[in-house]
Amino acid sequence: MKNIYAKYLVAGLFVGLCAFTGCGDDTPAAFPVAPNTGAVSSSSVDQPQSQPGEIQSSSSVSVSSSESSPLIPSSSSSSADAILLSSSAVAPNGPFTFVTTPGTLALTPDVDGFYDMGDVYKAVPKTSKIAFVIRHSKREKNNLGTESSLTPIGIQMAQTLGTKLASDESFYYSSTNFLRTRATCENIAAGRGETGIEVVTWDGINGGYFLTVPSDSLDALVSNKGGNPKFIAQYSYGAPYSYAAAIGAVLSTYFYDLFERGTQFLSEVIVANMPNWKRVSILVSHDMLVEPLIAFVSNRTINLKVYESPFRWVNYLSGIAVIVDEAGAVTALPVRGDEVGWMIPRDEVDESAQ
Repeated sequence: MKNIYAKYLVAGLFVGLCAFTGCGDDTPAAFPVAPNTGAVSSSSVDQPQSQPGEIQSSSSVSVSSSESSPLIPSSSSSSADAILLSSSAVAPNGPFTFVTTPGTLALTPDVDGFYDMGDVYKAVPKTSKIAFVIRHSKREKNNLGTESSLTPIGIQMAQTLGTKLASDESFYYSSTNFLRTRATCENIAAGRGETGIEVVTWDGINGGYFLTVPSDSLDALVSNKGGNPKFIAQYSYGAPYSYAAAIGAVLSTYFYDLFERGTQFLSEVIVANMPNWKRVSILVSHDMLVEPLIAFVSNRTINLKVYESPFRWVNYLSGIAVIVDEAGAVTALPVRGDEVGWMIPRDEVDESAQ
C-alpha cells in the first residue's frame, strides 16, 4: 500500500479550524451529526439556495493503492471510535488508515478505474458495512435550483441501478434538500423493490464541502470564465487555474487541501456516522462534492479533467464506496452506477428537444 504523502496527515487542530461550508449558504463550523433512520424533517436542516455551475450530461485510468491517516475527531462516540480504528491503529484519536484497492474482494475495476456498484455490493461480506456516496441521476436542464427534477432517462438510470442492488435487506437513504437527489434515492429503492422508504435530508453531504467559502461566492467569481466545473476539476487534479493572473490567487484560498479535506470527509462524515445507519447506505449528493472525492480516492488517477480534451466530467450516479469490515478496516473505492463513470457534457442527450 502506498502512503498518501505525510503532509496530508490531519493534525487534531485542523478539525477545529476547518469551517464546514454549505451548498450555496453558510453553515455552522460545528460538524453535523448524521440523522438516524427516523422520519424526514426538512425543518431540521439548512435550506440550500442553489447548486450553481453544475454541468448536465450523460455518458465512460487505473486505481492506485494508497493510505491516509487522519485523526479521529474527539467528538466521536465510543461506537464511532471503534469503527474508525483499523487493525493498524493503536488508540482513539490516533491515525487510522484506509486503502483504495479491494484487497481480498473479488473485484476488478473497469478500464477507467471505476468499480461497478452492483459488483461491490455483491462482493462485500455481510459482516461489513457499505456507504455509497454518489451524484444524483440525470436531471432537467433548467435553473430551478432545488426544484429541478429527474428526467425520464434519469428515473430509468436510477431504477436500473436499483436492480443491480436488489436483495432482501433494506437500505438507509439520505440526500441533500434537492428534489433530484431525493428522487434518485426513491428510484433506486423502487428498482430494488423497496417500498415506503425514508429518505433522510442531511446537509452533511452538501456540494460545498471542499470549499472554504459558500458556493455562491465561487460562482460569482468564475461564472463568466467557464463556470464552476472547470475550476473544481483544476482544483481536484492540482492543475493551474485558468485566468491565473486575474483570479488564481483568490481561487487558491477558496478550496481546502484536497487530501486533508478528503480524509476528513471519510473519517468524520462517513465512517464516524456509519454506526447510525443500516448495513448499506445510499447517500446522494452533487457533482461539486463527488468530483473531488473521486479524484481523492483514486489519487488523481481517474481522468475527470473537464478542463482539457476529452473534457470528461463525473457522470450521474458515480461516486465512492466506503467499506468498513468487522475489524474496523476501511476501504474506499471509486464507483459507478451507470455503464461508465464519466461523461462528456457536450454529448449529453437533451431530452427536452425530443
